[in-house]
Amino acid sequence: MPYADSAETAHRWATERSIALWAFFAGDLADVDVTALTAGFATARADGARFALVVPDGRTASAAERGVADFVVDGQSAPSPFGLFTALQVAGVADARRLGVLGASVDTIQSGHRAGAGIVVGIAVEDSTVRRPLLEAQPDIITAADGFAALDATRCASNRAHRQRVLLNPGPSVVSDRVHRAVGGPDLCHREPEYPEILDGVRRKLLKLAGVSDEWAMVMLAGSGTAAMEAMTGASTRPGRKLLVCKNGIYGERIETIARRLGTEVVTVGASDLQPIDPAAVAAALDADPLIDAVAVIHHETTAGLLNPIHEIAAESNRRGVLVLVDAISSFGSEHLDLDGTGIDFVASTSNKCLHGLPGAAFVLVSPRGQERINAVPPRSLYFDLPGYLKAQAKRTVPFTPAIPAIYGLDAALDELLDEGLEHRQGYYQARMDYLDREFTRLGLEPRVAPGLRSRCVRSLPLPEGISYDTLHDAVKADGYIIYGGLGEAAKTSFRVCALGALKIEALQGFIASLERAVSTNSIAVGA
Repeated sequence: MPYADSAETAHRWATERSIALWAFFAGDLADVDVTALTAGFATARADGARFALVVPDGRTASAAERGVADFVVDGQSAPSPFGLFTALQVAGVADARRLGVLGASVDTIQSGHRAGAGIVVGIAVEDSTVRRPLLEAQPDIITAADGFAALDATRCASNRAHRQRVLLNPGPSVVSDRVHRAVGGPDLCHREPEYPEILDGVRRKLLKLAGVSDEWAMVMLAGSGTAAMEAMTGASTRPGRKLLVCKNGIYGERIETIARRLGTEVVTVGASDLQPIDPAAVAAALDADPLIDAVAVIHHETTAGLLNPIHEIAAESNRRGVLVLVDAISSFGSEHLDLDGTGIDFVASTSNKCLHGLPGAAFVLVSPRGQERINAVPPRSLYFDLPGYLKAQAKRTVPFTPAIPAIYGLDAALDELLDEGLEHRQGYYQARMDYLDREFTRLGLEPRVAPGLRSRCVRSLPLPEGISYDTLHDAVKADGYIIYGGLGEAAKTSFRVCALGALKIEALQGFIASLERAVSTNSIAVGA
């Protein structure tokens, strides 16, 4: 599965079957099963699928087998995959991932895996004593022959509901094949020495991208970005002190909620979701209350796609000896972020947004000064105890089971980012949004946030007059694009378009065409 590299790719994802060719071996399926498959084959064939019969040397295909096949090829016996390769070649299908294999034996199922088939299906009646032997070969699914039609419709057909789409939501993002392949790495016990070696590598790469020294700590958590947010919030404020929360959107409100539930007294500095937090207001709040121990601010408030002036806020806080927590969940990797010597001591982020990994791995970066602070704060949680993680890491272990597949994916995504170069990644994020901004203006959908305050990956847009969000969402989804609803007070009047992940401008061109069609179809004059 390639990443979203063009409008054509997005169109294929939205309209094509996932399996173009089904193959089976002569003599492998019982005649009764071949007969039961006939109706399902006809339905799939009407949807564009083709069926290949592979006849091994020394075997003769039955009339029933030939009758349900579109073409017959000679090939080696399973578990050899070469007959399947011949079938692909004859069918003109260049990607083995668009091959499906049907088999009633361990050898046939193995041949499908060896050929790299997109799906390998065991055919057996609903009886565990019959199905159990097939498990030795690890089919992707086992179905009775008369269940093939439903299976094909659900997982392979051109109109299947669950399919790859271009995600224009604020995470998770579309990722590359490199990341998808990495997630399928070896099963690994996190108590073995191989795991801390992987974690050390991820830490080095994150610190390099963050531009900080090895004195900074990294804690990896199994969870969403909110897990990292909660961990740093709970570790930042000493007993009897207060946390100042900068609040101009849903995620500032989330930090406030976390802090209050942890029993931390909170002071807030607010603004609307279209205006950044004023550093002078933060300075005034700090001067007015000497009990404030830390300041929490969202770097990229994805409520409306607004950037907050975190470096200016950190400078004001640093002058007063107050530590700063930054939620960089949707900015790390795409936005400019200086850390060393800026007064920022905690950074929370996640794998599945601008780093182009998959969900499940969140992390907190902690400065040397921040490490002193967390050791002075009594733990308020077992799972989110940052000092507990650092103590375990010092012993080359972890306190709890990590999300190892997500970390495999993050490791590959970080390699991909370093290969690309951070400046190039950030520049391409900007280029994508520049393109979208021009097109939104042309369509009369001016982003709600002023140009100088916008992020590089999220836009909040007014809903076209007379079109509900659900109508707009469903129209572009039919073309293979997923947009996102507005948040907070703007939920009824706005929607969001986000350009995160392995996504090219050429794919966004297809989205703009889809959006324009949706607006036009609903009888709203473009640009009105």
